[in-house]
Amino acid sequence: MGRSQFLQSIALPNEDMPASTQRAAFALGVNPLSMVFLRLQITNTNPSALLTYSAIDDAIGRVTNIKILRRGVAIVDGSLRDIAMLNAVRWGLFPGASWFNKTNGGVRTLVFPLCLGRAPFSKDSALPATQRGDLLMQFTAGANPAGLSDMNVSVEQVELIDATPSDYVKYTTIAATAVVGQFDVPLPIGNPYLGVLLFDTGITTLTTDVSSWGTVALLKDNVQQYFPTSDMPTLAGILASQMGNSFYLTGGHVHQINDGAALSQSDDAEMVSTQGPTGYGYLDFDPTRDGEYELDTVGAAALLIRGVGGSATAVRAMPLERVSVAK
Repeated sequence: MGRSQFLQSIALPNEDMPASTQRAAFALGVNPLSMVFLRLQITNTNPSALLTYSAIDDAIGRVTNIKILRRGVAIVDGSLRDIAMLNAVRWGLFPGASWFNKTNGGVRTLVFPLCLGRAPFSKDSALPATQRGDLLMQFTAGANPAGLSDMNVSVEQVELIDATPSDYVKYTTIAATAVVGQFDVPLPIGNPYLGVLLFDTGITTLTTDVSSWGTVALLKDNVQQYFPTSDMPTLAGILASQMGNSFYLTGGHVHQINDGAALSQSDDAEMVSTQGPTGYGYLDFDPTRDGEYELDTVGAAALLIRGVGGSATAVRAMPLERVSVAK
């Protein structure tokens, strides 16, 4: 019996990614697709003064949306930040760098993995083979932030030549605004769930102990399931503890000293380098990674997350669904 084969190839050659534009959709491969790698090539603007050489938040934030469409239906849909966070917490797939130059006009390169199956390189779980043009990818760029004068993008893909997958994963964004008090965020039904990534603006931006989601509960057909009550700050802390020493997504700070002023007068002596996982939590329905605990929504009439919020600010949910391949 021959060994299995995969192909890692360029789906989109390196090209300019103009600010505030949507890149036209381009075709991905026709073989079963396990992973996609998005590479950003960033040109610095005076990074030493702005301390942006050690911060990637602005670069991540510039990619406001990524979509992978299968026959017109979104399989992946979300901001680069949300997608990167989900891949980190679910699969341990963190962004990496090849160039990390800190000079003015220098280049930094960041690579973001996107997994499309229950595990990378799984022959049982990947996007199935398709016709050319049926599987498309597109992304949208925001404005250039300070410290960044230009950005290029390229995409590579991992195809599994002899795989016959039985399922793949889907993750798309649901955006809402919390209220002070009880509110519900409906989730899609029909597929089993492996987890749900949550984002909380209050935890990210407020200086008090108030969060946007507040206390959360999961309800299927109006019955509490898995998480009957849990505080969003606790979920956020658990997620952060699972990250380990992930130096690209872990928040931190760098020190800057103004030689012409006393340290006590340097208001910017400490500056945040990355936001890291701050504001994110994860409802994990597959903690053993073998499907033992996955949340079944087949036949359900309704599925929702109920929050009891403390801040009327933006929240997001990104369900991770397992989709069966039709035979």
